[in-house]
Amino acid sequence: MIRTRSVIKTLHAGKYLVQLSKHWQHKFSFSYTETEAHIPFSDAIRLDMSANPAELAVQLEAPNEEDIARMETVFANHLERFAFREKLIIDWQRETLP
Repeated sequence: MIRTRSVIKTLHAGKYLVQLSKHWQHKFSFSYTETEAHIPFSDAIRLDMSANPAELAVQLEAPNEEDIARMETVFANHLERFAFREKLIIDWQRETLP
């Protein structure tokens, strides 16, 4: 299992968390709040987000490098669509889990 994390500086973290959650809720069954979301894309792939007034913290877990790279891209592309008014920096930090 591989985990990747990023903390994205933005004053609109809660807004983006809700927008992303609403978007993905059409395809996946999960609940969310204005500050937290836990999205199971599959049995093996999961996205966790938390928002505070200054940043959006993101964590993805997937079973292999191919899936984690794909999900990093999927997340980044979706966030960029919602956050087109600002330039966000997504700096992924990966770790292999035991």
